[in-house]
Parts: sequence; structure tokens; C-alpha cells
Amino acid sequence: MENLENNMKENINDKKTENVPVTPKKKKKKFFRWLKRTLGFLFLELFKAIFRLIILGLAIFTISKLIKIDNRKPSVPEKVYLEVSLAEKVNENRIKNPFDIDNKMNFYGFLKKLNQIKNDKRVQGIIFKLGYMSLNNAQIEELKLKISELKYSGKKIYVYSENLDNRNYSLALEADKIIMPNNSWAGSDISGYSARYPYYKNLGDNLLISANVIHIGDYKSMGENYTSSKMSEEFKTNTKRILDKRYMNFVSDIALKRGIPENLINKKILDGDFVMSSPKVLRESNLIDETIYYEDFIKENKIDSKITIEEYFERVAEELEYKIEKKDKIAIIYAEGTIVSEDSPKIENKVIPKDIKEKLEKADELPNVKGIVLRINSPGGSALASDIIYEAVRTTEIPVYISMGGVAASGGYYIASAGDKIYSDKGTITGSIGVVSIIPDLSKLAEKIGINFDEISNGKYTNLYDVTKPLSDNEKEKIYRSSLIGYNEFVEKVALGRKMSVEDVQKIAEGRVWLGEEAKDLGLVDEIGGLEKTISDLAKDLNLKEYEVIESLESRKLEEILKKFLPKYIFSSVLMDKNISKIIPKYDLSEELFYKPVVYTPNLETFY
Repeated sequence: MENLENNMKENINDKKTENVPVTPKKKKKKFFRWLKRTLGFLFLELFKAIFRLIILGLAIFTISKLIKIDNRKPSVPEKVYLEVSLAEKVNENRIKNPFDIDNKMNFYGFLKKLNQIKNDKRVQGIIFKLGYMSLNNAQIEELKLKISELKYSGKKIYVYSENLDNRNYSLALEADKIIMPNNSWAGSDISGYSARYPYYKNLGDNLLISANVIHIGDYKSMGENYTSSKMSEEFKTNTKRILDKRYMNFVSDIALKRGIPENLINKKILDGDFVMSSPKVLRESNLIDETIYYEDFIKENKIDSKITIEEYFERVAEELEYKIEKKDKIAIIYAEGTIVSEDSPKIENKVIPKDIKEKLEKADELPNVKGIVLRINSPGGSALASDIIYEAVRTTEIPVYISMGGVAASGGYYIASAGDKIYSDKGTITGSIGVVSIIPDLSKLAEKIGINFDEISNGKYTNLYDVTKPLSDNEKEKIYRSSLIGYNEFVEKVALGRKMSVEDVQKIAEGRVWLGEEAKDLGLVDEIGGLEKTISDLAKDLNLKEYEVIESLESRKLEEILKKFLPKYIFSSVLMDKNISKIIPKYDLSEELFYKPVVYTPNLETFY
């Protein structure tokens, strides 16, 4: 009864309260009480969540450490051979990104690793398993020198391949033995050369699409495939000279390394004797040493212990090393890809003035950095961006030596000419001092499909780059004059950097492309040598006895990684379509490379 009375009183009080009007002041107090309780609750829950995450993180860290200890790689065995495959592309640059996505070893890192192997007495030799090889021609040259050093240090070098072509056979020539399997299915494609270039004028005529290509320099061939149905004589002459030179170097190397008369091996190659030839034919012609299956070769040579080079470095990384940091440093900065003024998502590998300038300035300001090596692997691009980088290199206080990779042509050579000294491999493609402007013309197509443009304008050249109208003679002359001014500045900058007369540069300019060994004879290059020689010579010139080489790291943000790799991952891994990388273009052209004058020579490594 007592409880019932209490409940009734409470109900009466509640009804009285309901009838009492709520003032704005009470509403405000009520709201703040609610807000205080809500924020307190959220803060408490957030604190609990953070605490739980910390505990979970510590648990995962501890477990991972235990797993790592449990799965620790054994040390490098005695008398071990290392297996090396060169199928994956080895970039010049080093990219640092979250979670080590696509964080592969770069070329200089690979050379350093081989130096480490050279001094490791446990390693008896290296077996290069060659098939398709993605190294460019300059990288092949530098790796050949490194193999010679490995052999000189007492390491055995074997090459095993199921297919040989000019590229991988050029590297194989450095080996102590070249081995192929003992069957008729393996073969070779060692041949002369063939270079086919697509020309789109007839297609453009059919589609009513054309292009205005205005170039300075008779040998500046970029864009001629849009306006012609065949090679110009200048392009054909330039290309044939380079291909002949490269081929004869290859033949001479075979004659020297395999002890075959040069005239004989040249005739056999040009007659096609080693195209689709069996290992037996290659063995009889003394191009290879043995025909034997890989497993039998391993047993026959009593190779009891072999691991991959990747596994070797994993094991070495777990061995304790104490290094004394050297005070003096040489910095490597990479300029790899198409030169553009600003970041462009359309171009995968790009050289941006802002990035290069920041790295040069940082290296210049550090007291420990005594010199810089700028490694260039670029066919050029934006003339404006190339000039900005040229000035940044030229005005750097400490010495800047240039190391050319596979290609340092057009804009790539523009920035190289600002260096204190230029190093090139024999097969590097360089030069191409010239300017070109490409303006598409869709006017016939627009007319055909019934689009008519009515125009209001005030002043000359207001729609100079409008692709829906043909260029007038005056407009073409305007572009030509502008390009000519830029070309003359290009030549003058080269002359200034190389300490040559403008007249001498003009004689070897006009878009002509040169091999590194030719460029040295012409004064465009100082020394023949790769990245390591450039570094060691710079250290020698600076009188550095003990020094450390540091590389500039490009950081790649997570969102950039996801944009680049997620679509390819979905298509190639999830949908099991391994050809997606062929469908997605490797390089895409930015609009910056059209309309305005550019110093660009694309696809040189492919063509040459």
C-alpha cells in the first residue's frame, strides 16, 4: 500500500511538472547537461578505443617479433652460388612509399649489392638465368663491367638461358660459360637489326584528322609520322648510322669474346643462321659452351649450395653489421622520365623542375655533401621545364657531375649540358638538340560531321591553338619564329655549358641523335663510363678519401599508390587478366607536350 501511495504522488508531481511551462533558460541548461553527458560518454569511449588499439598493437608487435625470431633465415652458407634473374625492370630512381608497395631495388642499389657479393668469400659464383631482359642498353654496359670485376675477384660467372637474343647474349658474353638446355625447343634470335616505325598520315587522311608539325632542325624527327607516310631521309640516315654502329659493336664483341673471325660471324648473323636455331647449332658455332639441362649442370659442376640473390640479401640483412658513418658525402639525384612543368597523373615517370630544384638546394646546403651526381634517363619534354632545371644545375655551388643512363636526349641533354662534367655509356642515346611543335588539326573532321564554328574575335592569333581550324601561313610562321628563338637559346645554353662555340654546336645539332661514344668525340660528353665511374671520379677530383654515397628518395603518397596500382591489381589479380599491363599504356602524353615548342624525342630506347 505504501509503495502504491508513493507512485501515485510521483505521478501527480509529474503531471504538475508537465503543466509548468519550460523557460528558455531551463531549456539551455538542459541542453548543456545533455551535451556534457554526450561529450563525456564519447571521450570515455574514445579513450577506451585508443587504449584497446595500443594493447592490440603491442600484442601484434610482440607476436610478429616472436614469429620473426622463429622464422629467422639461416646465415649465408659457405661455398654458395647465387641465382639471378633480370626479367623485371630495374628503375634508376628510388621511390619511398607507404607499406613498401612497388618499393623495388633501383639500378645503383643493384650495383652496390654486387659489390657486396664481390667481397663476400662465401659466394663462389653467380648463375644468371637469362630469358627476357628488361635492362636498357646503358644498364647492360654497366652490368657487363661489374661482371668483369666479379670474375677478376675470383667468382665464377655462368649464364643459363632457354632463349638467346642480341640483348641477353651481349651480357652472356661476359660469362665463364654459356649454357642452354639440351633440346630442340630452346633457341635463339641472334640477328642483324630491324626497326619499323608507324606512320599515320594515311590513317589521318581517312579519318580527316591531321597535324601541324613545326620543327627546328632537319633531323628533329618527332611528329613526322603524323604528316608523312614514310621516313624522311634525315631520320633514316640518322637512325641507320646509330643502328649500324650498335650492331658492329655487338659483332666485334662476339668476335673478341668467343674467338670467332669478325667477317665470319657477321656473315652468319646477317644470313640468319642464328634465328630460330637450336642450342646444338649454337654450340657447333662456338656461340655457347654447353647444352645440358639446368639440374644436370648443377650436379656436374658440384654446386651443392645455391640460393637466389634476393634470399642472399635477406640473410645478409639479418647478420649484424657495424658501420662507421663517413663524414664526407656524395649525393645522387635522379632525373628519370618525361620532363614536365607540373605534376601530371597522365605520365607515370616524370621529371619536375620543382622536385629537382628542391633536391639540388638541399644537397647544396648540407655541409657534409661535397658533390652531386645527377643521373639522367630522359628523352626530354617541356622546353620551359628543361631550361629551369638547366639553370638550377648551373647555379648549384658544389660540383654537379652528370651520369647518363639509357637515354639523355633533347631536354635530357639540355639539362645535362649544365653539369660540370658529363659521363655517358657507349650505347647511351643522346644529343637531339632541336625543337618541335605539334598542333593537331580536326577541322576537316568537324566539317565532315556537320559542325560549323561561328567566331567573334578581336586581335591576331587569339585562337592560335584551336584544333578545329587549320593554321594559316601567318600562324605557322608565328610558331616557327617562336620555336627558332627557343632553338637558338637551346644551342647557346649547350655552348655555354660545354664551353664550345655556338657554330660548333650548330654543326652537330638540328635534332641529330648520337650514341655516347660518338658524343664524346664531338665534345658533347667528357668521359665514357657508368654511374659508379662518375661517382668515383667525382670523389677523386674532390680529393675525398673516405666518403658515403647517399641517394635522394622520392616519397610517394598513399593515395597516389592506390590510384596507380589498385586498378591494375583488380584487373590483373582479381580478374586473373595478366595482359592488363599491356592494355594500360605505360606512358601517356601530357597536353603540355602539344601546342607549345618542346625538346622531346620519345621512344628512343625502343627505336634504337
